[in-house]
Amino acid sequence: MSTHSVPPNPSDHLATFRTRGVAVPVTTPRLAGTRVRQSARGGIEFIVPNPSGARGVYIVPLSGIASICPPTVHDTLLFRLLSGLQAVTPATVRRASLKIAQDGHAGRSAALAADRLANADRAQRQRTHAMLLAALADPAARGVARDRQADAALDRIAPALGRTPSQLAAGLRVLADAFAPIGFPGNDAEARIPGLIRRLQQTCTELTGWIDRTPANDVGGLGRAVAVPMRMGWETGEIVVQHTRTALDDPLALLRRWAADAPSVLAFAARCDWLLDGWDQLCLVWLSAETDSARRAALLELPQLVPVLPREAAGLPDLKIPAEATWQACRVISREDGWRSGAAAHALIERNEMLRARGL
Repeated sequence: MSTHSVPPNPSDHLATFRTRGVAVPVTTPRLAGTRVRQSARGGIEFIVPNPSGARGVYIVPLSGIASICPPTVHDTLLFRLLSGLQAVTPATVRRASLKIAQDGHAGRSAALAADRLANADRAQRQRTHAMLLAALADPAARGVARDRQADAALDRIAPALGRTPSQLAAGLRVLADAFAPIGFPGNDAEARIPGLIRRLQQTCTELTGWIDRTPANDVGGLGRAVAVPMRMGWETGEIVVQHTRTALDDPLALLRRWAADAPSVLAFAARCDWLLDGWDQLCLVWLSAETDSARRAALLELPQLVPVLPREAAGLPDLKIPAEATWQACRVISREDGWRSGAAAHALIERNEMLRARGL
């Protein structure tokens, strides 16, 4: 096991979104804030924040997790599934965690929620595909007439792109899957990324309002320290969503880009997922705390969950990223681990499973 110091400057593992890794929705209290990424040596590796809250992270292979703490059954099975991924992205980790939840390893409520989410995802992909087809046709066209006009548009541009109409039709479905989490402007009520931004904004508003009403609630200034990157999270998320959606204004141009360089177009669509990765768990921890005492306790958990922006974020369009956004906002140092062991650990595991049901 190797420990990597995290100085008040971006470290190597925060250079890019991929080296920062993808947040893993764990249920083991000591593994809160864990991320996973592809290893330079092959396979995957986990980035586990120092359980004491002090500077440093543990970068370990799957076999090294047990040396930090015994993971729950949910986490053990999820880690095994992640180890078989060909690519580690927010989308692939999300699908893996959804599969584990559907299998019932986070409880019955999470399994039911996972099934509902799988159906909602499928419906959103279908809506996005239908809207892309509609954008290729006359806006007044409906049903069969719309589909025929869309097919005619694909037939018309296929020769110039060196693709067959059927290949372009398949590409349109790939694009619909890629852009579905973002949604079309004015029709994104069911889209996942705008929903996460709304939840993040709600969390920030509730947190700051709670502190403003009773400043003594802000234990050690943790709440305000967390609120700053939280606000930056939803504000930058909105900017990147709006910029990404510009590609949906002209589906034909988007298809041309996809035919010329499919990986870059899919990476363009995935930027919002990478930017906002990890915020959902933090929001759920806060929103699940319903009493003042529960919220003060939640403040001790939040700093370890705050996603730190990698240096790569500075290259996103229209974003002004201050240097402090690439640092960890604050830390909570724990000299003993009693609050995450014994009966307390069982209570947190139960809470975390409830969060899986609520967050799916």
